[in-house]
Amino acid sequence: MKPTEIINAEYQRLGKDPSQFLRGLNIAINKKIAIILQEGDTILILITIGQKEVELHLFTTEGPLKVARALSRFVKKIRDSDLKAVYGSEEPAQTLKMLETLGVKIEPSDKPKYKWMAKV
Repeated sequence: MKPTEIINAEYQRLGKDPSQFLRGLNIAINKKIAIILQEGDTILILITIGQKEVELHLFTTEGPLKVARALSRFVKKIRDSDLKAVYGSEEPAQTLKMLETLGVKIEPSDKPKYKWMAKV
């Protein structure tokens, strides 16, 4: 699936309209402040929010096993980058538990806009 199809499917599952998010994502990608990583039908969107800091958004149409494999690859790519911290807000508890299983230390955010953070 294409990233837009994965995002649309996730928003439909939640009963929400993805159009505003997709417009904002398109603008961020065009400004080169956002990138999309994809593994199978799971995507991770990284949006720059500061010096070597990004906001994360995970979208998937896959089951837990495939999501765990995708997260493992995403974590490796992020660790191999020059990022210092990642931030998130809306991830389900099971996703955060998967990240912790992969060795990611989830902490309360030091930025009020986000619920959690992880240092890279």
